[in-house]
Amino acid sequence: MNGLRSLLEEIEVEKISEPVSTELGIVSYLRRCKGPVLFENIKGYPGYRGIGNLCYSREIIAKALRVDVDKLIEELASALDKPLRYDYTDSAPFLDNCEGNPDLKEILPLAVFHEKHKRYYTTGTIVLAREPPNGRINASFHRLMWIGGNRFAIRIVPRDLYRFYTWNRDHGMDTKVVIVCGVHPAICLAAATSYPDLNELEYARVFYDFKCIKIDGIDVPADAEFVMVGYILHDEEWEEGPFIDITGTWDKVRMQPILEVDRVYWRNDPIWHFILPGGVEHRLLMGLPQEPRIYRIVKNTVPTIRSVYLTPGGCSWLHAVISIDKRSEGEGVNAGLAALAAHPSLKLVIVVDLDINIYNPEEVEWALATRLQPDKGVHIIRGAHGSSLDPSTGKTGLTSKWIIDATLPVDANREDYRREW
Repeated sequence: MNGLRSLLEEIEVEKISEPVSTELGIVSYLRRCKGPVLFENIKGYPGYRGIGNLCYSREIIAKALRVDVDKLIEELASALDKPLRYDYTDSAPFLDNCEGNPDLKEILPLAVFHEKHKRYYTTGTIVLAREPPNGRINASFHRLMWIGGNRFAIRIVPRDLYRFYTWNRDHGMDTKVVIVCGVHPAICLAAATSYPDLNELEYARVFYDFKCIKIDGIDVPADAEFVMVGYILHDEEWEEGPFIDITGTWDKVRMQPILEVDRVYWRNDPIWHFILPGGVEHRLLMGLPQEPRIYRIVKNTVPTIRSVYLTPGGCSWLHAVISIDKRSEGEGVNAGLAALAAHPSLKLVIVVDLDINIYNPEEVEWALATRLQPDKGVHIIRGAHGSSLDPSTGKTGLTSKWIIDATLPVDANREDYRREW
């Protein structure tokens, strides 16, 4: 039950043995390294290690999930309907070390990610909470900004944890949470997934066999490297930010709730997870979990969909390419409309035929060059609500969205459009 540790023995990892500072040193390596990086000597934290760029590619994620990379989206989509129950245990390696009322910066290798704003953050932290009053477990990624002592400001977007927090706040109660860092990529990917009424830990269990231990009534993966237990306070807030988001631009400063940590647990020789803001891992963990949801919804409209890809150039969030086996006219537009509905943050959807490799931008551009007449295939939707991560939406939050149907006409002579390279 070593989780992350076992995986690090199976994948190629660049090991950094020299002392590295959490204040921009970690960031420097993560920016220039093209794969997982294991920091074996973190300044100020003897005996600690750090992992970054862990979920750096689809190939690494597929290997961690034990699935074929070509079937990754299909397998993830299928698993949404068949989550598995996990077993429980009474022991966990992280129980070996514990400190109450902690000074968080002394115990945790909090990082400064940009020279422009010196804020100490966690980025690889997953918050576990129970739906009030006594419902399912939810797991979701949240960045935490250290504000001193045992306190963070927590960025909460309006999804499940925000709903739990507001219910408790309206009832005059704090929200009990457990925060984990240093877990298997299956749990990372599940925690980044948005799907109604999903216990993300059960979703992860489809791909990874792990056990949970109950901590203050909350299910916690027993092989986590670090575990924090505390409350999101219902009556205190703090200015959180600024912070770089997946677009590579600065997210604005907001008043956010305060998270107060009662105690911290950690394994011997623990491994902390650093996620580079706006980096490949950040974008992939946000974008990849959206693709199975888009796939399912588009498939309901166009059953011959083959795959979905949120492109790196579109920040793995704003632009998508979809391949379909077109059977009738209008299916390309229908697929685009369904994708926009499935992922409201989308701004552009390009629909192509099956012979186009959607993961190859040169092939997609070739399809635009040889199969598209803009006056027929480009469809613009005005006045739609856009993504808060898109700075071009301005203060209104409104945007135009577009669908590019680059599929061939059904009656086209495909020999005329065949590539000979």
